[in-house]
Amino acid sequence: MRNQLDIFDHDPARMAAANRAAADHALHDRQFIESDRQERAAYYTREAERWEFSAALGGRQINGAQEPLA
Repeated sequence: MRNQLDIFDHDPARMAAANRAAADHALHDRQFIESDRQERAAYYTREAERWEFSAALGGRQINGAQEPLA
């Protein structure tokens, strides 16, 4: 998988999946204490939900659209 994003052509579904994988990895990353692991996993989960919301909109953002609260 490429790590560098193409800022003009990134797929929201692919980004959501990458953030879900990062959240799973953050839960098992032993270089951080438990509270930090939980915070990092929560952050990546919120990002995944944001990308999933964007994917549900067909990859477009609508002005004034409310994203779901985590």
